[in-house]
Amino acid sequence: MSSFATTADMEQRTGGAIATATHPFLERELEAATRAIRAHCGWHIAGKEQQTMRRARPYHDQVWLPAMEIASIDEVISNGAVLDPATVEFDPDTGWTSLSARSMMVKFTAGFEEVPAEIVTLALQVAARALGSPLGIVREQAGGVSVTYSQAGFNIAGGNQLLAPEFAILTPYKLGVLP
Repeated sequence: MSSFATTADMEQRTGGAIATATHPFLERELEAATRAIRAHCGWHIAGKEQQTMRRARPYHDQVWLPAMEIASIDEVISNGAVLDPATVEFDPDTGWTSLSARSMMVKFTAGFEEVPAEIVTLALQVAARALGSPLGIVREQAGGVSVTYSQAGFNIAGGNQLLAPEFAILTPYKLGVLP
């Protein structure tokens, strides 16, 4: 899976202040920011791709697909029986399906075609924060000049992690949160 933002996006956003040539870990930080966003939201978000969901339980239970922007259900095996995917009702926004079983395998296609703009911006912001203070420095002073770097908490360097205000940006993309 590719990152939500590219090194060219970062270079353009920062007017060249952060570029691959001067920040060799830029690509890694963009990948780490993307992983953090995906982990928080509980699914891959973008681009459109086919996934397989499998589960086995000792009891009958409703099937919710771990995605949003579901385009299609492509294959279904319920309690060992192959079902026609066209007969399965589903909500493309929440992952709800009309399926209920103990053992289930569902192949489905989901994801935004393009990465939503606010997620690109957030990935760039998180990666820039990590690159801005790679040694974990929170404050630096030389004579009368003082610089305070991004912080996750009191005297804790920002790093490549999501901060509390950023969670609100991701709410519309987080599984289990209904609009």
